[in-house]
Amino acid sequence: MKKIFAYIAVMVAFAVHAENTPCPFDKSKMEFAGTPVEQARCLLRPVAQGGVLGQPLATLPGPLEKLIGQPVQITREALLKYLQAHQILESDIGGPLTQHATAKYFVIHDTSTKNYGTNSIPDNINTPDWALNNLKRWTNLPVAHVFVNRLGQSLTWHPFSMSWRATKFERTTITREESKGMFIHIENSQPRRSDPNGHKGNDAIAPIPGFTLPQLDRLALLYVTASLEHGTWLVPGYHCAIDAGIPDGHDDPQHFDLAQWATRLEMLLKEVK
Repeated sequence: MKKIFAYIAVMVAFAVHAENTPCPFDKSKMEFAGTPVEQARCLLRPVAQGGVLGQPLATLPGPLEKLIGQPVQITREALLKYLQAHQILESDIGGPLTQHATAKYFVIHDTSTKNYGTNSIPDNINTPDWALNNLKRWTNLPVAHVFVNRLGQSLTWHPFSMSWRATKFERTTITREESKGMFIHIENSQPRRSDPNGHKGNDAIAPIPGFTLPQLDRLALLYVTASLEHGTWLVPGYHCAIDAGIPDGHDDPQHFDLAQWATRLEMLLKEVK
């Protein structure tokens, strides 16, 4: 019986290891292996608690399967008209739109902040009353290109045309020069609390849903903006999947509803066009 349990434990460990295997990276091309769509299917694997990744997706939801890697058909004029109608500044979404973005990848992060420890996550995190929805609180923490709060408002730390590193992959797997301008990083506000079964001070538990609809809408707009500046639809990916296989990697984003984000993106595209 002990041998059977030991065998099961080994197989479970193997399965977890197999699922968390990094997406293959082709250094000769400086990109992940496969077509842009195939890359996205691997980089958008579901992220479970503790940073455990699911299997690569068989197909991407909504418009993503057809868009990724294809030329962007939206014009700058159409997007500017949309921004003006909704009173959104180019400077809030990684602009100005006239700049050229060299990035191939659009990386989705969550901030994992604030960690409430053993306390419950407050009920007001999706309201202006929650202090971390104040964009001014983030102006001195330029850790990515753009920050999105839970109200769907955004703050640009670095324009999309600027090279910026925000993953362990960019620091350990490829060199500083090789990673220059490859990734666009978006931090999305998400608090955490500790799992009582985990180590002291852990931030394993995220709210459900992980992100608000306004947050997903702004993320969709940022994806459109970044892709327009690049010229083709970027390959989206999760921070956790980018860093897969690297010791002490990240577990974000937690509870990201890819299908819902794809739906919001599709709605946005119809309105912009």
